Amino acid sequence: MTDPHPHLTPTASRRQLLTLAGLGLVGPGLAAALDGAAEAAVPQPRLRPAGPELSLPRGFSYTTFGRAGTPMSDGLPTPGCHDGQALFRTGKRSELRLLRNHEIDLDIPGTTKQAIGRTRAYDRAAPGGVTSSLWSSRSGLVESALVLNGTLSNCSGSPTPWGSWLSCEETTDGTKAGFEKPHGYVFEVPADASGPIQPHPIKEMGRFEHECAPVDPRTGIVYMTEDNGDPGDGFYRFLPDRPGKLHRGGRLQMLAITGEPRYDTASGQRVGESLPCHWVDIAHPDPSDAEDNPGAVYLQGRRRGGARFYGLEGAAWQDGGVVFVASEAGDHEQGQVWRYEPRGDHRGRLKLLYESRSAKVLNQPDAIEASGKRDLVVMAEDGDGEDPGGTNYLRVLTPGGKIVDLAQVIEPLDLHYWAPEDYPKPGKYGASEMAGPRWSPDGSKLFVNVQYPGVTCVIEGPWDRLH
Repeated sequence: MTDPHPHLTPTASRRQLLTLAGLGLVGPGLAAALDGAAEAAVPQPRLRPAGPELSLPRGFSYTTFGRAGTPMSDGLPTPGCHDGQALFRTGKRSELRLLRNHEIDLDIPGTTKQAIGRTRAYDRAAPGGVTSSLWSSRSGLVESALVLNGTLSNCSGSPTPWGSWLSCEETTDGTKAGFEKPHGYVFEVPADASGPIQPHPIKEMGRFEHECAPVDPRTGIVYMTEDNGDPGDGFYRFLPDRPGKLHRGGRLQMLAITGEPRYDTASGQRVGESLPCHWVDIAHPDPSDAEDNPGAVYLQGRRRGGARFYGLEGAAWQDGGVVFVASEAGDHEQGQVWRYEPRGDHRGRLKLLYESRSAKVLNQPDAIEASGKRDLVVMAEDGDGEDPGGTNYLRVLTPGGKIVDLAQVIEPLDLHYWAPEDYPKPGKYGASEMAGPRWSPDGSKLFVNVQYPGVTCVIEGPWDRLH
């Protein structure tokens, strides 16, 4: 029987990491590497300032671009609050196209009810959106522009196999909050967009507090996470009527544990246990009461037996399944890592891969990167960094079974107290978290955002030294 509360060290537990290897979250050589692995604490590399924003291990460095407030090629200032993002090839080896969310809402100091640009705004009172940047390994930022305008609280999202970015709104605010239109939707942006697209919310994908939306490249099914908090969160899938054509309609469903209706995954779980699953239909994916009740979609699923998660955030399609995190769940509220694998059209298996018992090991993981050529799983924390004296790290799980500190924001900002006048000051680019980690296609660089006020960092270094 699997220990329900395995001891965690900075290497994680051997049982958990073997599970990770067997399920494809990390490289196939991990099981062999762990065969004689010790469970002793792993000495962490000393992090030292590598620039005004980040501390990194010796030998690592970074450059930045897309700093909030700097002019873009279209004449607009770069929006702040950098969050989820994706990288796309352009046909030139030295260039990459980056589409980046800006999680701007009225909780950000100094924000007003005004869209970033003047044209093609979904909602002229909504200050969020998506920007596109052409970046060159030779010359850095080449050009940038606004490509999705008038959305709200664009938190995370996912790239699609057909070359677009699914940008997800993490709010259900609408006309009652003083906006022109309802929010809480997924928007699709083509990777080659050069200016603001005509925005169309994909309402059949649900109106709730969205996070990520990874796509199964074989079927075109989109899996979605929700970060609503109380009363809970659902894990969803959208079955498009035409794969790759999400605007043509489809069906929204929520995950349920077979034989255990209304199952609660937030505590009392056992690492390695495999749970049989099925899906229940959501009859009203765009409920009329979503603004007053952000959990309106979730509660529909619960009434039909859907499972409860807590704090679902980062997610990625990887080797035939979805890896996703429940940031605030677990018996110690430090986070869980789950994996869902489909089995046929209507069923699947859910397995808890990892549960942290200590913030010193892993403190509420949020955004994750589990793809690319590098056998390093990147996890950006969203724990106590917004508290005075708190810290949030960018951590990696290595093929050798270690959890290693890769980066730390030098000067965290307390989100509850920072003022607009702090915005341009040197050394004030830190905040509660890093976001949007993405490997370059060749695995040589890691792109990650420092979220507030906002800047994109490109980290390079001796990655093999972390193994």
